[in-house]
Amino acid sequence: MEIIFIHQYVPNTAPLDEKDVLEQRDELAEIFIQMGYTVGSRAIQSHLDLLSLQELSQNRCIVFNLTESLFGRDDLMFLAPFMLEQNGIPFTGSGSQAVALSCHKLESKKLFMQYGIPTPAYITGDSEYHETLNGTYIIKPYNTHASINITQDSIVQIQSHSDFNILKEKLMSSPNLFAEEYIDGREFNISLLLTDDGVQILPHAEIHFDNYPPDKYKIVDYEAKWVHDSFAYENTNQSFSFTQEDRPILQNIDTISFKIWDIFKLNGYARIDFRVKNNEVFVLEVNANPCISIYSGFMAAVKEYGLTFAQALDSIIKHPVISKK
Repeated sequence: MEIIFIHQYVPNTAPLDEKDVLEQRDELAEIFIQMGYTVGSRAIQSHLDLLSLQELSQNRCIVFNLTESLFGRDDLMFLAPFMLEQNGIPFTGSGSQAVALSCHKLESKKLFMQYGIPTPAYITGDSEYHETLNGTYIIKPYNTHASINITQDSIVQIQSHSDFNILKEKLMSSPNLFAEEYIDGREFNISLLLTDDGVQILPHAEIHFDNYPPDKYKIVDYEAKWVHDSFAYENTNQSFSFTQEDRPILQNIDTISFKIWDIFKLNGYARIDFRVKNNEVFVLEVNANPCISIYSGFMAAVKEYGLTFAQALDSIIKHPVISKK
């Protein structure tokens, strides 16, 4: 059996968040080789590269989908699994529908609200002012992951109709932006893995914002994820330690996570991000294609669960998406 990695083309001049996919590919390939598999890879740079994926239907292989964007847009990443589905090629992770939905934060929020899943309030360029919207918001793109373009300056205060109008003008100037209510509380990253016993929630992880001064918002912004010598990167740390008092919160998070897995039709592995304030749980977003490099938060949860990286990857390739031609 051959493992074929697919991912977006990454130029040498790409920023760190884009080059990360190459590190994932190389790290996972080394593990699969040690497991006795033959590995290969394909980078998708053009529409012809995307169409050429149909050739893999002639191979006895499983495609390991690491595609995080296509043609410079995160919200087009679903095209890779879609092409594989159309040609009946088995591949890892979630199907195209789940990938597309999880990469559209506004559509995700609509689905959360439809199913009674708590999520922070939000403002778009089409919103109308009401006093209930007053508060603190974080401006973010609705169609990207990896905290792209999110900084401390992304936080804004709405205390009046005038503040709202200024924000709305900014949102209308860039059609991919929205403003989400900033939940000043605890942040949880929940990793899920499909096994022979069904989907398992890996050990709960909380992000600790250590040494943050009072005037610095506790957010996992671009610096916290990618700029290794920054204050934010060095002081946002993952913890798996909880007290007995946390059990009701964690049980609520588990219930919501299982519900989202079913609603979004997730498969293989995924991550869901939460905020908790005054014991009230809010879903921030779903990532149907999270980073699984050996240094990622997902793999840290795998290790905490008691699995080796090889065992986790074995579980992932044993539960591929297989669509009929």
